[in-house]
Order: sequence, then C-alpha cells, then structure tokens
Amino acid sequence: MIFEFLTTSIFAGIAVKAFLKKQDLNENDSGKIQRIISLSGLNVKDGKDTLTTQLVHKKKHNWGWEYKYRIPLGRSFDDYLTKQKIIADGLSNRSKQITFNDLKALDFDDGILNSLKSLWKERLSESKEIELDFDGLLIIRVFDKPLGKRINWNEELLKTGTWSVPIGYTRNGNVIRHDFDKDKHLIIAGATGYGKSAILKLISTVLINQQPDNTELSLIDLKGGSAFHRFRNCKQVQNYSRDPEEAEKILIDIQKRMNHSFENVVDKGFEDVKEAKVKKRHFVIIDEAADLTEYKKAMTIITDIARRGRSAGYYLIFCTQYPTMQVIPPQTKRNIIARLCYVVDTDTASRVVLDESGADKLPDIPGRGIYKNTVKRFVVQSPFIANEEIQEIIEPYIEVVKEEVQENIAETKTVVTKGRKHTVTFEEI
Repeated sequence: MIFEFLTTSIFAGIAVKAFLKKQDLNENDSGKIQRIISLSGLNVKDGKDTLTTQLVHKKKHNWGWEYKYRIPLGRSFDDYLTKQKIIADGLSNRSKQITFNDLKALDFDDGILNSLKSLWKERLSESKEIELDFDGLLIIRVFDKPLGKRINWNEELLKTGTWSVPIGYTRNGNVIRHDFDKDKHLIIAGATGYGKSAILKLISTVLINQQPDNTELSLIDLKGGSAFHRFRNCKQVQNYSRDPEEAEKILIDIQKRMNHSFENVVDKGFEDVKEAKVKKRHFVIIDEAADLTEYKKAMTIITDIARRGRSAGYYLIFCTQYPTMQVIPPQTKRNIIARLCYVVDTDTASRVVLDESGADKLPDIPGRGIYKNTVKRFVVQSPFIANEEIQEIIEPYIEVVKEEVQENIAETKTVVTKGRKHTVTFEEI
C-alpha cells in the first residue's frame, strides 16, 4: 500500500512536470526548426549580414502544427526540400516526455518498473513526420502522428456514376481523388514494389464498378501481364496486350478511333465529350511504358493521345518505373498535369515526374506517394485492395473466355449435305 502511494505520488509529480514542459514543446519547435535550418547551411551571407528564415505565422491543428517562414533572398523552395530529412531528423522526438495520460494507462503493481521501461523505450523510438510546401512562404507541417503504413480498401471509396477515382489518404484523413473528366490524363511512376501496379488495379476496378456501361479499357502491360491478367475478359476491356509490337498495333487502331471521335465532337462545335454529353470514356492504361521507347510510332501516338484525347474522350494513364526524359517525352508530359509518384531512387527521377524533388525522400513504405495536380501537392497513402476483393467486384462483368470459344469451334467438324452445294452444317462430336 505504501509502495503504491509513493509511486503514485512520484509519477504524478513527473506527469505534472512533463505536462508543463509539453505545453512549451511545440512552441519551441519553430525556433528549433530555424536552428536546424541555420546549421544546415541554408542561411545566406549578404556582406556582413546573415539572412535567415523568419517565422511569420504558426497555427495549431488537430493533426499537429503548421509553421510559415519567409525565406531569405537567394534561396528557393527546392533548397529546403533537399534538407527535409535533416529537418525531420532534427525534430525527431527522442526526448519526448511521458504524459499524465500515459501514466493513467499503466497498472501500478509490482511490474510498474518494466511497464515504465517499455513506455520510455517506445517514446525514445518515436519520431516526427513533416511535410514541406510553398505558397510564397515556406510551410513546414509537423505531425503528431505518422501517416498509416497501410490503409485497406473499403467500399465507401466508391462514387457510383462518376469518373473520380481514389488516389490516397492524407495525414488528416481526407481522401484525395483524381477526376478524369476534369484532369483527363495521369502519369504514375515509382520504383518496383512501391505501389504502381496496385494503384493501376485499383483504378481499373473502380472505373469498371462505377461506370460499367460506359467504361472502355485498353490494357497494355509490358511487365508480362501479371497486373492486368485478371481483367482481360471483362466486357469493358477492348484491347489487352503484353507485347510491345502488338501494343503498337493496338495504339494505331486506338488512334484511328480517337480521330473519328475527335471529329464528331469538335466538328459539331463542342470542346470535349463532356460538353457533347457523350457517355463513354476510353482509358488507355500502359504499365511499364519504358519498353515502348524503341517503338517510335507507338510513342508518337501516346503523345497524340495526351494532346488530343481529352476532347475525344480518350484518357491516358502512363506508368513507368524508369522516369527519364526518354521514357516520358516532354511533349507528353506537358499535356499531363496530374502526376502520382511513389518512391524513386534519385532526385532527378523525382524532378522528371513532379518537376521538383521530394519523391526520392519519401519513406520506404509501399503505397506512400506524392500526388501533384497543377499547383496542389499532397503526400498520400494509397489504399490497398487485395486481388480477392478485385475478383469479387469484377466477377459480374467477366464474359465467356475467348479461348474456350475457339476450343469449342475446333471440336466441331463440317459435313457437306448432298444436293446442297454451298450449304455447310456443324455437327458436334
């Protein structure tokens, strides 16, 4: 009893002291950030003067704190992006205090010391996650909790009857969506194993589910077909290819049909299919577009789809794990303002996709990416949908396998009937 009273009193005192310190902890982050920036070599010498970042505004949110700084002349936002990891590490909460709420959750018994040791170890291993943004001022957001490493799919993400697909969750729990009727095309890039194929499968599944009668898909999977194989017999899929030469032929045919649609829409005085009230949309989804770089005709058509497809209702989803200027031609890129980039290995690769660094500094988490649309930029965690869930959703739209039809035909024989010179009948074996 005495032990319990003493320990309770001691730890209550610790908690009060910790609580008081915690009130100043976030207040001190602004100054700590400025010190980290200074030590990182981001100050600017102007004669005898040293120009530094200046705190303009700070605001508490339910997710953490947002600080806004005026940056000195001679510095750009990119300079600070390159130091993002240094700032995050400097803010890592290695000395985070144990709070009263932490202590309330503990059982004050003989195992209290082990419980405290575990809690202290947990606190020492915690680190803060940050985001950098720029709107004329340097914005640094410091989050109390990390973004989830995996967020599973749920049916609430569906919006039946729209061309809007979920891209990912932000740290405040909002869902970022890409509306293909607003921003017609999308570039997706990232290293192997970090979410490209997963998001392509999710997008295909959502389009089929939300617009089953109006969605047309051309699926070109140059990684061998592993991502799109389960979709190949859906009624929405008009073309399916795993070979670059065959893909080029498919693209030639798509361009012809796109030209016809373009003329029908534009020549009638409409800006695009939405204004013309055309219901159908055709999505050309290319996974691992780098394998098409040697096929000049194919790359020319891809650029044409990016340029004119928006009016004709032909939308391009261009995906690669090798984001270089050769793989993503400048003309194609200029016509695709929406980009989604998962982890890449170099600053150069990030700039090719996003026109800025950042994707090379993302944490080593599958599905963690940066979605950029015009001037807006979001760090997101893309929802994960299992293959079993995909199969269940698309099952009603799978038609008779074409290979089975061909096999049935092969198992029949022709019989010429006497007196019927040009008549052929089929008899099943």
